[in-house]
Amino acid sequence: MIKTEQLQRYFHAGDTCVKAVDNIDINIAPGEFVAIMGPSGSGKSTLLYVLGAMDKPTGGVISINSKRLDLMNDQECSDFRNKALGFVFQSFHLLPRMNLVRNTEIPMVYAQVPSEERKSRAEKMLRAVGLGERFHHYPTELSGGQCQRAAIARALVNYPALLLADEPTGNLDSKTGLEIIGVFQALNRSGMTVVMVTHDENMARHAGRIIRMKDGRIERIELVKEPLQSLLPAEIETSLQEVCNEAY
Repeated sequence: MIKTEQLQRYFHAGDTCVKAVDNIDINIAPGEFVAIMGPSGSGKSTLLYVLGAMDKPTGGVISINSKRLDLMNDQECSDFRNKALGFVFQSFHLLPRMNLVRNTEIPMVYAQVPSEERKSRAEKMLRAVGLGERFHHYPTELSGGQCQRAAIARALVNYPALLLADEPTGNLDSKTGLEIIGVFQALNRSGMTVVMVTHDENMARHAGRIIRMKDGRIERIELVKEPLQSLLPAEIETSLQEVCNEAY
């Protein structure tokens, strides 16, 4: 699914060079749930943005599903992000003047999905994450956990094979954060590859592997022998499994 060789992302300011990602080799297989951890400034979020084609590497090789991201131009990267990847962020990034259906439709607008299908698919994804009664609500009318579930629904509408999450529980209390991790685990159990950046050790222990970073490099990689489980209501688990069946 993901393979990097000597991946670099350097930032230059005058004579100073910050090596945010410094010659990193990673292999992530299809169907894995991987957490990336490290202190502030370790390069974990920069690595995620490069993996997600939101930032260009300075050097090295990066491929996702055998597609060489390091060889793509800006437009090719944009198309790849929209069609192959789903993103979830700490701050939700929902548009406050749009209801949940309209917010969830946004990636499909860029993918030129017809309007009727956009609405149908958006409603399906919102139901899948337990927001079937909230179609016409606005982000300001929702809790933080509901906003994050809406953001996950939006990330899923183009049926990505890979879900990338940057501190997805960082703005949530521990109980709500575990609910969001439960959604990720359900998607992963159904075959979706999930890569999550987190500073929370407890959340990372729900993944199958933990990549620990320091100063732009991989310090060590740990296999989580018995990942913690955060289970969802059966109807949501079933709905998410249906979403993944359509994705593959």
